[in-house]
Amino acid sequence: MKKWMVALIIGMLLIHIKPAIAEEVYDWESLNKISDSALQLAKQERFSESAQLLKYFAVKFEEIPIDREFISLDQFRTITSTHKNALDVIQKENITTDEKVRSLTKFRLVVDAMVSEYQPLWGSMESSIMETFSQMKSDVEEGDNQSFQHDWNQFLALYEVIYPSIQVDLESQQIKRMDDHISVVEDRLFQVIPEINRVKQLAVMEEDLKALFARVKDDEADPSLLWVMISTGSIILLSLSYVGWRKYSGEKEKVAKREINKE
Repeated sequence: MKKWMVALIIGMLLIHIKPAIAEEVYDWESLNKISDSALQLAKQERFSESAQLLKYFAVKFEEIPIDREFISLDQFRTITSTHKNALDVIQKENITTDEKVRSLTKFRLVVDAMVSEYQPLWGSMESSIMETFSQMKSDVEEGDNQSFQHDWNQFLALYEVIYPSIQVDLESQQIKRMDDHISVVEDRLFQVIPEINRVKQLAVMEEDLKALFARVKDDEADPSLLWVMISTGSIILLSLSYVGWRKYSGEKEKVAKREINKE
């Protein structure tokens, strides 16, 4: 009985160890750290070192197979294109530090989006983007077209940074709705329609923009974590049952011995 119980417990533990081993083969966390280090080096204007890390990332990234389990073709293309752009920009001398950091940030966010399931880094840009959007609405209400164009360009610059990330992280329908909104506002006719209609259009766009940032909250449990909790609980329960059974058997043996001695 004891051997059977020990074997069962070891078998259940191996169920958890096996996925952990599989994850080490294609280590997204390491790729995430490489992209972060490349960004930090770029911020310090150590562009040559940053470029070397980006090249190393490419070597490690090629090891990941394109399939449903590890990465889709669309995700692969998005990461590849942002990586190529970051490497090209970081190696050019006639590009400003701000532009290089922006390109590295875009790449950093898209890699993190592949790793972070609940709180991706691109979500941290919500306040900046929403504040800029709010200012755009005020510009329209005040009839200040010049300020509106300035704030609109700033909004597009910020949105462009997170765009590759939401491509790998969100449903295509959400992204398409935002693309449609942007096309409407960029059209020359937007400036000539009545103010009330422009405000309404921006209000609808704002709601869809908020929906992009409506990520899964911390208090929503990870299904894989639930499985670990349930199975771990089962192991503990089995262990306690075994200990209880051993104690019960021991007590029965003592009672039986006492009865024999009385006789």
